Amino acid sequence: MELFSRLENAAHKVSRVYAQAEASAVTGLSGAGGVRRRTAVGNVSELVRQMPDDAVNQLLWQAGQLRRAADAVIAIAAAETVVRAAGEASTLAGVGRADAEQLARVGAMIDESERVIDACGVVEAESLDIVVDVPWWHSISLAVIDGGLSPAAAAVMRERLGEPGGVVTARNLARAAEELTEHVSAMAPDAVGEAAGRKRAELEGATELVSGDDSAE
Repeated sequence: MELFSRLENAAHKVSRVYAQAEASAVTGLSGAGGVRRRTAVGNVSELVRQMPDDAVNQLLWQAGQLRRAADAVIAIAAAETVVRAAGEASTLAGVGRADAEQLARVGAMIDESERVIDACGVVEAESLDIVVDVPWWHSISLAVIDGGLSPAAAAVMRERLGEPGGVVTARNLARAAEELTEHVSAMAPDAVGEAAGRKRAELEGATELVSGDDSAE
């Protein structure tokens, strides 16, 4: 329910900023004719142009949070449609097939992460001697849930980091994912992909270097 609460809260804040701007516009046009008032208040572009800088920045920030919360919910719903449609992503309004499949993959990540969170809660509450298997990309899906990372950026980050294998362990990838999610939240998916690719190369190169030094001894 945390994600739905964040979605509702973001929507409320966007509406509140808009209402405040609309009220200011009406006050500023108190001496103007009815036609101009209707145009200024009814046209979103005109209304935003009348906002002070701080209000525009606040609206942009809150709208961005709203979009990310909505994208996370869409990803979860897309993943569920895949389950119900026997493994095939459904076509979403305004979203191509490839993007729908990408959203579904991220939604599946979120679903597994939420199961991990629930399992850890049970283990802690019951003081059970059980180790919960946490996927290495857990921090990536958490960043999507928290709104720090878009589903598109999350998908490309996981893809470019790759999978455990060779000299790169799941622990290496988990640490890399945590570091990346702290520094790339404001980046576009392509930039996130480049950063993740560099991180993967760094992991492989650094580990190979250590192995080489060990063998030299």
